[in-house]
Amino acid sequence: MLTIFTSYTPGAGKSYAMVQKAIEERKKGRNVVVGFLHGGHRDISRILEDNDIQGRGSGKGMSLIEILEKKPDLVVMDEMGMKVKNYGFVYQVIDELLAKGIDVYTSSNLKRFESINPSFKRVTGIAIRNTIPDRFLDMAEEIYFIDREPDLMIKDFESGMLFDKNYMNSRIMKRNFKKETLESYRDVSIEYLKNMKNSDIRLKIIRR
Repeated sequence: MLTIFTSYTPGAGKSYAMVQKAIEERKKGRNVVVGFLHGGHRDISRILEDNDIQGRGSGKGMSLIEILEKKPDLVVMDEMGMKVKNYGFVYQVIDELLAKGIDVYTSSNLKRFESINPSFKRVTGIAIRNTIPDRFLDMAEEIYFIDREPDLMIKDFESGMLFDKNYMNSRIMKRNFKKETLESYRDVSIEYLKNMKNSDIRLKIIRR
């Protein structure tokens, strides 16, 4: 089973929501392994350690062989559009895990998916070089959309609590966290998700 945690912007809390759900599964007795976790997340590695969840919380993550050696019931694969150790993109590892009957929790901003990416690009002109095939949205049995008001996202960004200095000072991030950009991104995302409600996917919205 594939579960995707998504949002309209970086910093909304996708990975934290994903890890909290993984902890719930660990408490049920399932063997939960972290195959990849973006190194920029603050405090998540400590949360995983405190809850006895195996895996690597930074760098290029674990290889597919390393993951399989741990015989997981559920694998956490953060940022499915990024590249990982010795394999390619996270979503390619996800394909292999699902083929072996292993459940996967993964995250990605909605704008990384190929069919919706052009709508996001029209807002700011910012292109994403590597998009994620839409088939993963179709394959997902559950999709969690993490929704946080644009004003709150801007407040979080300006406080410096979301990203390190490199991200904070990047031109793309500064453009992303303008109010009009966030509002447009959110509108595009909600409209896209409305069209998914008629499918068999279980869509859940988490408001923060």
